[in-house]
Amino acid sequence: MKSQRIAVAGGTGKIGRHIVEGLLEIKQQHSLEIIVLSRTHAPEGISYAGSNAPVIAVDYLNQDSIQRVLNEYQIDTIISTLSGDTPDAFIASQETLLRAGLAVPTFRRFAPSEFSIDSEQVKGVKMYQMKLPILRSLEEVKAERSPGSFEYSRFSCGVFMNYLGFGNTKPEGHKAHGYLAHFPWMIDLSKRKAEVPGDGECAIVYTRAEDVGKFVAAATQLEVWEEYNDMAGEVTTFNQVIRVCEEVCGVKFDVKYNTREDIIARMSPDPKAVMSNFQLEFYLAHLDGDCDVKRPINLNKLVDVKPMTVREYLKEWWP
Repeated sequence: MKSQRIAVAGGTGKIGRHIVEGLLEIKQQHSLEIIVLSRTHAPEGISYAGSNAPVIAVDYLNQDSIQRVLNEYQIDTIISTLSGDTPDAFIASQETLLRAGLAVPTFRRFAPSEFSIDSEQVKGVKMYQMKLPILRSLEEVKAERSPGSFEYSRFSCGVFMNYLGFGNTKPEGHKAHGYLAHFPWMIDLSKRKAEVPGDGECAIVYTRAEDVGKFVAAATQLEVWEEYNDMAGEVTTFNQVIRVCEEVCGVKFDVKYNTREDIIARMSPDPKAVMSNFQLEFYLAHLDGDCDVKRPINLNKLVDVKPMTVREYLKEWWP
C-alpha cells in the first residue's frame, strides 16, 4: 500500500529538509499527511509549494516521546534522516525510532538513514558502520511479521552533486548547496583542483539533493517498496566529471591522483573520532570498488523524476 501519513525524522535540515520539501510538493495531489520530527520545536512548521508540515519536538532516546506523536498522527511511514558522529547515540536513536513505530498500529514502512552510498558496501568507512545495526533490526522485524505487513527500503543516491557548487560566485551562489553543508568533495571548482583515488576511473554516482527529495517523495507512492531503492542523477567516473568541470570553467584543473600508499600514509594511525579518516577511508573504498554500482538503478525507472545531470548542474552554477 502507498504511504499516506508520513513522519520525517531529522527533517528540519540537510537532506531531511529536501525530502520534506519533496513530500510537500506532492502533498495535495496525493492527500498526504506530513509531519517532521525534530529535537527542537518549530511553531511555524515547514512550508513549501503551498503546503505545510508541523515540526514536533521529540526525544530520540525516549520511545514514549516518539510513540505518542506517531500514534496521534496515525503514522504509517517513517523516514529517518538522522545523523551523528557519536556511534552509541546515533545507533540508539534509529533503534528507538523503529521500536516506537512498531508500537503504533498503523505503522508499516521504515526508511533508515542511508541517502548516500549503500552502507553495507563501504564497511571500511567507520562512520557508515554506525548504519549497519538498524539494517539487522529491520531484517529481523520483516522476518517476524506476516508477509506484506512491514516494508523497509534503503535509499541510496551516491554523492550529493551540490558539493560541486562550493565556492561559486553567483549572486545567490549559496543556493547551489541546498540545505547541505558547504564544502567540496574531492573536486574543488573554486580552486580548479581535484584530488581523487587511483587513476580517476573509479565509478561514482552523483545525485542533486533536491532530486533525492523528489525521488523519495515519489517512492512513497509506490504500492510496494523494494529493499533497495537506488537512484542517480548520473553514473560516471572522477575523470569524466573533471573533464566536464574543465569544459564548463574553460580551464585545466590541477589533479592529484592518489595511490593506495599515498592514502594510507595520510591516515591517522590512532583516530580519536569516527570522522578522523572519513575522506581517506572513502578513497580506499573507491579503490577497492566498494562504491561501484552493484545493482540496477531501479528508482529512476520506477518513478517519474527527471534528475539533473552533472553538466546541467555545473552550467547553472559556474561560468
